[in-house]
Amino acid sequence: MTKFLIIGDLHGNKPKIYEKDFDAIISPGDFCSDNLRKYMFKALKITLDTNEEVCWYDIMSKSKAKKEIIKSLKDGKRILEFLNSFNKPVFALPGNWDWTGNEDWKYLSKNYWKSYLIKGLKNIRNCHKNIFKFQDLTILGYGITSGPEYPVKERSKSMNKSEIKESKANYQKEYFKPMNKIFKKAKKHKNPIIFLTHNVPYKTKLDKILDKKSPRVGQHFGSYLARDLIQKHKPLVSIGGHMHEHFGKDKIGKTTIINAGFGSNVNTILEIKEGKITNLKFIKK
Repeated sequence: MTKFLIIGDLHGNKPKIYEKDFDAIISPGDFCSDNLRKYMFKALKITLDTNEEVCWYDIMSKSKAKKEIIKSLKDGKRILEFLNSFNKPVFALPGNWDWTGNEDWKYLSKNYWKSYLIKGLKNIRNCHKNIFKFQDLTILGYGITSGPEYPVKERSKSMNKSEIKESKANYQKEYFKPMNKIFKKAKKHKNPIIFLTHNVPYKTKLDKILDKKSPRVGQHFGSYLARDLIQKHKPLVSIGGHMHEHFGKDKIGKTTIINAGFGSNVNTILEIKEGKITNLKFIKK
């Protein structure tokens, strides 16, 4: 039997560990703190209202943004060092808050996840686009993503047919085909698969935005990539987070979907024996 401790989105908050008898830790991302969130929401609202791209760091000024980013990174490093200290494998993903270098601003073009956050931490296993064998299981993952990877109904209203077609083609090239290849490689091990994603799959009971402060309140905003890969490859379990409003489970076909929740006070225990889930417990104190 293999017992996992699953930790959800932390955003700079050191997790409380309620059960210390486990074989490995799983954590699907967002270790860094998020004091910049209000500026990002403001930029997103302006972009949605005007259809013109606005950058959050221009709203608050780049000098102030740098100070907040440094604090965010230090908070994330502290948490990863804490998880590393248990001397058990930590299967982790970078979340959309973990500064992986997906910004036009030169200061944020560097992948701080690799160069700083997990650097020197021997027990951290970077599962983003990687495969790991652990006991009689195979673990792989895809992190970073924070929403549907190509325009769903709510996002495509301002796009013409050509733009939508181009976006879907880009999804296949940049997202689905590379991960489909990794999945095929992982299945050669013939072990049950644990699939880690930062965001939970699109359109389940675990991905609807309930936060009234969000410009996307009421929308499903999970990952299309996660859903497509689950439907095609049917892993035993898929574990994600990102959607803070939800903490629990759902199913896509025979695959159990877990939203690991948000905050320092939530743990999930997952036990697997002979290719079957024998215990799944959600703890919130």
